[in-house]
Amino acid sequence: MRKSRYVWLLGISLFCLMTIVVLKTPQAVISTLADPQYGDSSRETIQQFWKFMDLRQTDLARELLDLPKGSMDEKEFKTWESLVNKDPLLSLQKVEFLNSEANDSQGIVVRVSWTSTVEKVQQFVFSMNLVKTEKGWKIQGIKRINDLSYIGGEDHGRSV
Repeated sequence: MRKSRYVWLLGISLFCLMTIVVLKTPQAVISTLADPQYGDSSRETIQQFWKFMDLRQTDLARELLDLPKGSMDEKEFKTWESLVNKDPLLSLQKVEFLNSEANDSQGIVVRVSWTSTVEKVQQFVFSMNLVKTEKGWKIQGIKRINDLSYIGGEDHGRSV
């Protein structure tokens, strides 16, 4: 009976390992183990980016970006970098994906909600473009867009 438990445990472990290998390519598994911030999907990369911004790890967030020097996208990132570093009470509340049917080559529209103890919830809508690299997904464009132009009706955004 005791040996039977070990056989079952070994069988379940092998089944889990095989499932991981079958569902993910070896490159994705190795990349994720080596650099967990590089996600296997574009949505994971966006969530990781905003998580790094919330944790004030802007150097790690910058590694997820592939922005042209001096572009408006880089200026947008620097604005947010200075904002989160300047206000220690600012905290990420949630990241919502607004266009669920968009493919990864199009812009993914996200609403990012921030909260602070001194201000009410602030919501901003971004269009983020991603590109697949050999290390995983990287953000190639980040543009703040007007909430009204996307959902039409409610004004949730405030300027920074």
